[in-house]
This record gives sequence, C-alpha cells and structure tokens, in this order.
Amino acid sequence: MPSNGATALRLAWTTTLLVLIGVVALQWHAASLLLGSSLQGDEAKHFTSGVMVYDYLRSGFTLKPIPFAEQFEVRYPLVAIGQWPPMYYAIQAVFYFVAGPFIRSAQVLSALMAVTFASLIFLGLKADVGVRVALIAAGVFLAAPLMQGAAWQVMSDLLTGLFVYLAIAAFAKVLDAPGNKMSALAFAAYAVAAILSKGSAWALAPFFLFAPILSRRAGFFRSRWFMGTIVIVVLFGSAFYLFAARLGIGYPMFLSYFLSLGIKTRWLTVEQVLAFAPASMLVIGVIGALIAIHARWWLNDQTHRTSLSLVAAAWVASQIVFLAILPMTREPRVMLPALAPLAVLAAGTMRSLQRVVRQEPVFAAVVPAILGGIILAGSLSAGTYRVDGFRRAADAMPYPSDGALILVATNKWGGEEELISERLSHDRAHKDVILRGSHVLADLSLEEMGEEPLFDSADAVRNYLLQMPVRFVVLSSPPYQYSFQALIDAAVAGDPQDFHLVAQVPIVVRPSGTILHELRIYENPAGRDRHPDVVQTRLGSIGGRRILEYRWK
Repeated sequence: MPSNGATALRLAWTTTLLVLIGVVALQWHAASLLLGSSLQGDEAKHFTSGVMVYDYLRSGFTLKPIPFAEQFEVRYPLVAIGQWPPMYYAIQAVFYFVAGPFIRSAQVLSALMAVTFASLIFLGLKADVGVRVALIAAGVFLAAPLMQGAAWQVMSDLLTGLFVYLAIAAFAKVLDAPGNKMSALAFAAYAVAAILSKGSAWALAPFFLFAPILSRRAGFFRSRWFMGTIVIVVLFGSAFYLFAARLGIGYPMFLSYFLSLGIKTRWLTVEQVLAFAPASMLVIGVIGALIAIHARWWLNDQTHRTSLSLVAAAWVASQIVFLAILPMTREPRVMLPALAPLAVLAAGTMRSLQRVVRQEPVFAAVVPAILGGIILAGSLSAGTYRVDGFRRAADAMPYPSDGALILVATNKWGGEEELISERLSHDRAHKDVILRGSHVLADLSLEEMGEEPLFDSADAVRNYLLQMPVRFVVLSSPPYQYSFQALIDAAVAGDPQDFHLVAQVPIVVRPSGTILHELRIYENPAGRDRHPDVVQTRLGSIGGRRILEYRWK
C-alpha cells in the first residue's frame, strides 16, 4: 500500500499537469482567434515601424535614418518611432531577416517572447519555491487574460514586461549583496532596455526608491552602486527621449498634457489595476506581498525569496503610482509589466500555504494547484476577439511592381491602420504609397477630437484625387466621424465616370459574427499607369504639423 508521501507526490504532479493543460488550452484558444488576424490600432503602428527598420537595414544605408524614416512615413503613414522608443522595432527587424516582414511573423515573435518570459519566471522561482509551484506560477502568468492577447498581438508591452522582470530580479540580488557589481550592471542594462521598449518603464524611478525601503535595505542608498546605477539608467535611458523631443516627434513634448490628464482621470488607474489580472490572482498576490512584509519586518527573514517578493510588490506599487501621475493609455495592457511580479507574489503565497499545512502532506501537495485552478477559472472570460475583412479588402487591390497610389478615408473601425499594415505585409517590394484621409484631407488635433478640413467642397476633393492621380480610394459606410469623409464620398461615389466601384467588403467581428460596417473600394483607371512626381502628407499636431515629401522613382 503506497505511503502518504508517495500519494502526495502523485497528486502534486497530477494536479500540476492539469493546471498546465488548462493553460495550454486557454492559449490555444487565443491563438486560434488571433494568429493571422489583421492588426488593430497601435498594433499596426508597431508592425509598420518594425518593417521600416528592417527595410532600412537591408537598404545598405543609402540614406541617413531620419530622411529614410520620413520617406517611409509618407508611403506607409504609421511609423511610430519617436512616439515609442526603438527597442521593440530593432528586435522585430532582426527577426524579419529570419521569418520575413509579415504580420504572422510579428505575431510568432510575440508568442516566442511569451514562452521565453514564462520560462524565465519558472527558472527564477524554482530554487526558492520548488519546481511545481514555479511551474504553476509561470502557467497562471501565461494564462492571464492580458497574456492570452499579448502572446499573439504585435505590441511592445510584452517586451517591456520581460525586461522589467529581469531588471527587478537583478535588483533583488543587488539588495541582498550590494557589492555584487555584476547584478548591479545587469539591473542597469535591463532597466535601460525596458525604458527603450516603452515609456511606461520609467516607473522604475519610484521603484528605485520603494524597493530598498520595502525590502528593509535602506542602507543601499549609501552604496556606491546606488548613484552609479541611477546615472547609467538616466543617461542611457533618456537619450532617445530627449532626441525625439528635440525633433518634435515624441511624447516628452506633451508632458504637460499627460500631467493634466492625470489630474482629470484618476479613476483610470483603478480601472486598469482591477482589470489587468483575474481578481483571484490580485487577492493571492496581495496576500503574498503581506506575507513577505511580515517575514522581513517582523520575523527578520533575510532569504532571497522574501527579497524577490518584496521587490515584486514594490514594482506593482511603483507602476500604479506612475500611472496615477501619467496615465498613458486607457487600456489595462499598460499594466502588463506588473503581471510577472504578481505571479511571483502568488508563488510566495502558494509556498507559504504549503508550509502552514505541511502536517497534512496530501493537502500540502495540492494547495498550489488549487490556487492555480482558481486563478485559471478567473481567466476563462478573456474577451478575446478578432476583426476580419481588412485582408480581403487589401487584396481586392492588385500589387503592381511599381506600387499603387491609394487613399484610405475611413472611420475609427474603418481600417486606415489595418489596411496599411495588410498592404505592407503582402507587398514584398513595399512599393505602395498610401495616403490617409486624416493626413491629406484634414488636419486633426492631438486627441483627434477636432478637425480642420483642407478642402471646402466635393469638387475640390475630386480635382485633388484626379490630379495626383490616386488609383484606389477606400471608403467606409456612414455615419461618418469627420466632415471630410462626406466630401470624399460625394467626390468619389458621385462620379462613376472617373471612379469605379470594384469591391465591397464587410468588416466582421469574430467569433460573434457582428458586422461593424462595410468598406467600399473604388478604382480610378487613369491612375493605373501614372504616378505623381511628388507626394506630400501632413503629420498633424502630434508631428509638429510638418509636411513630408516623397519623390516617386
């Protein structure tokens, strides 16, 4: 008859495997929806920026970086370097030399990052909490609703979170051994990499103060490595942001805007915090933080496990404080860098509970899986969806060897970003010139809440289109968001002699099947064999209202 120990071991591994099977099932479902889907909003900007860096690297550096980026921006007006820092785009570009500059390649890169991230969480925890608890912690991290999306989306938040996790793990080692220069340098390197992935990583500033205090390592402030790491991080982390601000293409020029937004919308931080992880994971994580604080401050527990939990708690608090001051987006994904630290805290809770019930081996064996299962249950309703139709619309227009001049004037869900990224992904030569209606027919404000139309009549818009000449015009169905859309609709749909309707494509949300609206694609036959000598586009207020030019070769 098997002993309690053998029974407990079998139960421990069986329940752990069940949790991991649940994790794989959730990620498989997310992949079935998102892999190969069109890119939405900021995703399209991240993809386009990565392809731009890839094209620049393979161009042989025939132009300096800024002129090359400006010409690329005219042709594919989604370049976001400056709005966001360059680390993610550099990694994308290198990966494209292996996998090709395609949307699916960028999504696979995100999946590889997610797997790498989860593996690092496991490797970082297994010595302190045990293999099974580390596996469950890495699993619930990978299954969290934010990660179900992030693992297959083309966004920089995942890379930022990866570097932040490596930075705070290195910082825990620095606090335990202030003279360990390799850990200090590793922290500085990872911190700079995180900051150059996304500006939200500047939450490392309050973290640098919170972590030593919360970890009861205030003596670190007197360490020579304290000022040294600050200098390294600030010097190398801020260089790009200062450069972008000087060019007028980065967020630092709008610091006052973000500060005022922070005063007006404090509730956003609460919403983001409550939505970035399942409620059960938040509760278990908070318990883990309280356990670590009690162990260090009342029981004088000096173990590395406690230090890691405390710096993890310090990071979560730092990011919340940072977003309360500078709310960078309304979306919970901005909190993704706090997800791995939360998994670390959850692992601490699991391990501590195991020790409390160690007199009952069977119960102690299954406690981590029970908590992991509760977190998985809260991760079932991730709300993952995709929007289809943009690829079909992009392919309804041929890909001539010398490129096509296309104007896209649609609503928010109409597809300016989506169509640009789809055309870029499927045209291996990258020869198109795609104009956005919001860039050439109007001047939009920073918040895109107001507009200043650049043409006063449908006839003026028609003359502009014919003189260019624009070959394809893509319109969405009314009601319209901006007044210039009604003008171009009247200019194109009201003149069947010059513009022929060649396709109508519904835009559909999957899996619900909801039809958002319809895209209409018109062709101007006169534009098939003609190209303008010069194409201009306006960057709007976020780009300093500059006008960029591209000379068609």
